Amino acid sequence: MKSHSFRFLIFLIFFSLRIFPQDIQEAPEIVDIQIIGNANITSKDLLHQIHLKEKRLLSRGSFFNKHHLAREIEKLEKYYTLNGFLDAQITDSLSLGEGTITIVLKVDEGKQYYLRDVTLSGNTVFSEQDYLEIIEFQAGSSFNTFKIRENLIEMLALYQNNGYPLINIQDSVVVADSVSLFIKVKEGPELNIGKINIQEVNQISKGIISRELIVDSGDVFNLANIEESKRRLYETSLFNSVNISLGIVNFDSATIDIDVEVISAKFRGFDMNMGIKQGIPEESENADPELSVGLSGSWYHNNLFEKSRRVRIETKISSFYPSIFIPQRFNFDFFYVEPWISKYRIPLTINPFFWYVDIVKGNEDSFNNLAYGLRAIITYRWFRRIKIQSLTEWSQSKSTGAPDQEEDLYQEARKIGFKFTWDRRDNYFYPHHGFKFDIEPEMVGYFLGGENNYLQLQTSFSSFWNPFRNIVFAHNINVAVAIKRDPDIGIPYAKRFFLGGNTSIRGFGQRMLGPTLDGIPQGGNLRLYTNFELRFPIYAIFGGSLFLDMGNLWSDLDGAAISDLEMAIGAGLTIDTPIGPARIDYGIPLGSKYANNPGQTHIAIAYAF
Repeated sequence: MKSHSFRFLIFLIFFSLRIFPQDIQEAPEIVDIQIIGNANITSKDLLHQIHLKEKRLLSRGSFFNKHHLAREIEKLEKYYTLNGFLDAQITDSLSLGEGTITIVLKVDEGKQYYLRDVTLSGNTVFSEQDYLEIIEFQAGSSFNTFKIRENLIEMLALYQNNGYPLINIQDSVVVADSVSLFIKVKEGPELNIGKINIQEVNQISKGIISRELIVDSGDVFNLANIEESKRRLYETSLFNSVNISLGIVNFDSATIDIDVEVISAKFRGFDMNMGIKQGIPEESENADPELSVGLSGSWYHNNLFEKSRRVRIETKISSFYPSIFIPQRFNFDFFYVEPWISKYRIPLTINPFFWYVDIVKGNEDSFNNLAYGLRAIITYRWFRRIKIQSLTEWSQSKSTGAPDQEEDLYQEARKIGFKFTWDRRDNYFYPHHGFKFDIEPEMVGYFLGGENNYLQLQTSFSSFWNPFRNIVFAHNINVAVAIKRDPDIGIPYAKRFFLGGNTSIRGFGQRMLGPTLDGIPQGGNLRLYTNFELRFPIYAIFGGSLFLDMGNLWSDLDGAAISDLEMAIGAGLTIDTPIGPARIDYGIPLGSKYANNPGQTHIAIAYAF
């Protein structure tokens, strides 16, 4: 019986394939998408708005689906509408080949409409002038629905950060020869925060959750503070999910409740990682970051004594490019984090550390460094924009090899430092506009004791402009200076400034610009360099850059001169990755003395600045 059933099933499948062969035919592959009739918006920009892809040398094209194509055409018409072409229409024609299809999209852009006037109603908290400034109204400017609505979202946030969570803004238009924009505002009542309802979580007390909130009952409602509270809760490493939502509104008391819901994370565990990263080598802390391959393992506990204290023990072996197959470094770190000092959210990190570095260059030149010590770091953050860190460090190190100088042996250092960072970039990995400012003074020795006495100051300023679409112009300037109390005692090799490499002057090898002895970089006490870079997209995940780098490194302040500045020009290729851009830069040093020098290739992760 089972045999007959099986034969009948095979017959049905065979019969279906013979009667309905078109149902299992593979859809044709899209080999080309052509756009014609467009004058005001480029074909490249239009293709960027849709998900249909053409066949490329190294990738297949999308498979054709008429319903999908109809949705993409609708999307393009909407994109035209957002740019003021309210009557735009797009039609398609298809050309079939053997298993392939070419799509031609014909665009009838129609008239581009302009914004004539704006009529506002219902606003009492913010004036008409406030609205016009935020929506960037200019009579006779092209009507851009997308830009106007983006600016109205900014207006919504302004209300929500000033006590009006129930704000509603609606826009509508009347179209004639030009566009009249009508904005209707329903502000709702001004509300304070009422009850804060915190969900019960096993092994995490409500007190730990509430102390991370920067909102309190009775405060004026402020959405920005609620978002910052969510970020702070995530930073505890105690939660996989954090949701802060609006609760019951009480109009009599003019309050709105806040509901806090969290899902706890795994508190302790062991992890092991192997990968490529960009990092600062221990034997030259003030040099360019280098590309390294490392294997690390760690054990962590994120809720010690159920007080949200954290401990982490980490070991790592690594080697730096280009000697990436020879283990050169071993690190051991213990981290203890006290998230609150007294009643203040100023995390304190205690970090005993140990490292050993052993680098062999050729048959003769080598350098090794063994160091151990203790760091204490206090950190204060304000809304992701400002970070202030203080550092206290004691270390003992022994180094031999190049350069072989007495001051590099058996060094004890006692250091205090401070770092201020002001970050206004719009994106951490791919900044288009904004700036980042760092200043970092340090003092070693003096009243602290130890074998060295010197001061160091490093500061940098990076700025970004977005003149056209995804074109970015970036500029960076970096200054570092060290002052010794005793001119006859050198600063330890590992603490000196170095120059040259993938984030500074890219026409020179790593640490190879500045004073050298027998081809070995000696470092210096004054460093100055600046970078100019133009970044642009090429295709899909690929981007490019053109750059000009200039600067130099001097042994002492007295010997510095602007005429000593070296320059390099070059170009780079970037590939977008989940951890930021991976890049290959090629820099060429300028000047007659470098006429016979080859350029330098640098492989790195993340932009130079």
